[in-house]
Amino acid sequence: MKNFETFTLKSDGRKVVVSTSYVSPLGKIMKISKTLAESNYKGEVLFDLLLSNGFAPNRFLIMVFDGKKLQVNTREIISDISEEVLNELYGFYNEHPQWIEQSSLLDVHKDMLKKNLLMVG
Repeated sequence: MKNFETFTLKSDGRKVVVSTSYVSPLGKIMKISKTLAESNYKGEVLFDLLLSNGFAPNRFLIMVFDGKKLQVNTREIISDISEEVLNELYGFYNEHPQWIEQSSLLDVHKDMLKKNLLMVG
C-alpha cells in the first residue's frame, strides 16, 4: 500500500513527500525515488511527516534527489519552514481529510487541520 504522496510546491518548485497515514513513508525510499524519477525531477526534496510524527521536532526533513534516487546520506532534519510553505502544506492536507483521519494526530489537531485553522501569516 502506498503511504505517501508527492507534489510540487508552488512557492519554490521543490518536490514534497507527505505521509498519507500514521505510517512513515521513509521505509519506502525506493518507491519514492521511482515516483520522483518519473517526474524528471532533480534537487532537494522536502519530507513533511506531520501525519506520522505529529508536530514533533522531526516533522520536517530534506534529502537530495539526483534524478534517479534519493541520497539518504544527505538527510537532514530541519525546522525553519517559511509561512508560505506551511500554508501550502496545510492547504494540501485540508484537501485530503481521509488522510488526516488515518494519522496519529490528536483529535483536536485533526479538527484544526480539517477546518484549516493552522494557516499562518
